[in-house]
Amino acid sequence: MSNAQERARASRKDAGAARRTQLLDAAADCFDEFGYAAVTVEMIASRAHTSRPTFYAYFRSKDEIFMALVAQVSDQLSETQSLAGLENATTREILAATTRAYVDAIASMGGLVALIDMSATIDPAVAEIWNAGSAKRTSRYATYLRNLPPGVIAPTLEPERLVEIIGHAIHHGAKRAVGTDDAHREQFILDIIAVTERLIGVHDG
Repeated sequence: MSNAQERARASRKDAGAARRTQLLDAAADCFDEFGYAAVTVEMIASRAHTSRPTFYAYFRSKDEIFMALVAQVSDQLSETQSLAGLENATTREILAATTRAYVDAIASMGGLVALIDMSATIDPAVAEIWNAGSAKRTSRYATYLRNLPPGVIAPTLEPERLVEIIGHAIHHGAKRAVGTDDAHREQFILDIIAVTERLIGVHDG
């Protein structure tokens, strides 16, 4: 394959990835605005400023694009726990930064997280992806706490159970904060950080 052919192939691949992202973004907006049942493939294609045949070039059905969104949202929530740029931060700073990032991520998604939560209670396929992401985040958080040097924290419970409780409070509290004004969301973030620090027993910083 010549260099020109390789560049053309790469360009088509990039264009395809951009179109897929455009469809996912449009689907997220539609599901957030109208709920799952009311959304159609035609609505998603229209919101993405493309055609029904183009939609089917990337996804076989409304169900498939919804499942892709479930996986994407789960990955985005997991990314909020990234410690990139926090290598020199204290434990207190890390807990605050990751908590804020998680709440902000849910707020940016509108009602989509609540829709996925509800869908996971009735659709085993959604539940499998959604619960796996939650379990991954819980395990990562608990492992982080266990690996802290002695004396940095004094957790009130075993780390795994403690993280489950904290994670549940942050997740569902953040959903309730969706649609509230910035001041109310900021107050929730500050309150949940304070509660997290108390439960974990943070001593540093």
